[in-house]
Amino acid sequence: MKKILLIAFLASFISNAQEKETNRIEISPFIGVSSSNYYGNIKLENNKNLTAPIFGVDGDFFINDRWSIKAGFECQTLGSKVYVEEFVEYPAGNYYYEYYYAKEKLKFISIPLHANLHFGRLKNWNFNFGPTVGFILSGSFNGEKFDNDILRKEQFGLGIGIGYRFEIDEEFSFGIDYQEYIGLTSNLNSTFMYPKPFIGNISGNFNLRLIYKLQ
Repeated sequence: MKKILLIAFLASFISNAQEKETNRIEISPFIGVSSSNYYGNIKLENNKNLTAPIFGVDGDFFINDRWSIKAGFECQTLGSKVYVEEFVEYPAGNYYYEYYYAKEKLKFISIPLHANLHFGRLKNWNFNFGPTVGFILSGSFNGEKFDNDILRKEQFGLGIGIGYRFEIDEEFSFGIDYQEYIGLTSNLNSTFMYPKPFIGNISGNFNLRLIYKLQ
């Protein structure tokens, strides 16, 4: 009889714990640094990576103790340090090419919708992957804004990342993670150019997170 009661108690405890995991939501504001560049079917090999801040808020909606759905709002600057060759004329009648790098910045609001696998003995590791939708806010070249009509307003890409969390108490954790993104749509509005060049975004960023558990 005691064994039956013990088994019933353990079954009830496990079921209750699984139910809590299923219903759990975690909110994680974060800040980080991003390194981005372009890729595509035009000459880009002389460009250099652009470094910029990234910040936002993500949420994890747990399906069970291993899997959650990650979604959020992230403010990110993508772009490149563009190699420029400019023909310069001076009053003395001298002509020559000037070479320099110009910062081209594209500011986005990004919305990831990723599957997130929590693994390890204490489930402190996580591996996320899935689609990301971006909406461009503005673009600038060396600090001067350019016409947004040449830019594609909505963009689509894929993200992947891995992270680790340090438990502070039952409600709070501190997390670090690394995320990568590749855009599958061009930055350029194809109606403005023919033939249509493809210039996509790639980026990687390191983030620091404060994770708050909602029961």
